[in-house]
Amino acid sequence: MMNWRFVEVLQSEDCISEYEEKIGYRFPEDFRECIKRNNGGYPEKKMFYSRKGSRKHKRVFNSLLSFNKEDLSSIWQYNDWRGRFSDWFRYSDGKIENYVTFANDPFGNMICFDKRSDKIVFIDHEKLGSDAEEVADSFTYLINSLKSR
Repeated sequence: MMNWRFVEVLQSEDCISEYEEKIGYRFPEDFRECIKRNNGGYPEKKMFYSRKGSRKHKRVFNSLLSFNKEDLSSIWQYNDWRGRFSDWFRYSDGKIENYVTFANDPFGNMICFDKRSDKIVFIDHEKLGSDAEEVADSFTYLINSLKSR
């Protein structure tokens, strides 16, 4: 069982459903349950790997985005297609609409669900328009794979 720090109390479970309706995607049940307990939280263990082709990259899981609209690191602002997230991909082929960010790393990169498969991907904001890096087949697998530094 993962320990989480700095958890923001979820104002209402309706925040999750309302957000899902807004983006046209239902989060996997394991993620929804985690948010109910650990909204906006920082996991105790942080290291994970992403893959692009045969190359592995060491990554850091900073925190979950909060589903409370007023919180500083809110999913409501982060995935605003008219805001900063879409600006990173304005020259790409529109792939951004396939992803929904649910967490970040300390460097401004994004950990996302691929809405087509529920798999977890990593998007490096310094490599605009490049393909997302594979992380895990499920949210539970990602959380269980997190390691201490």
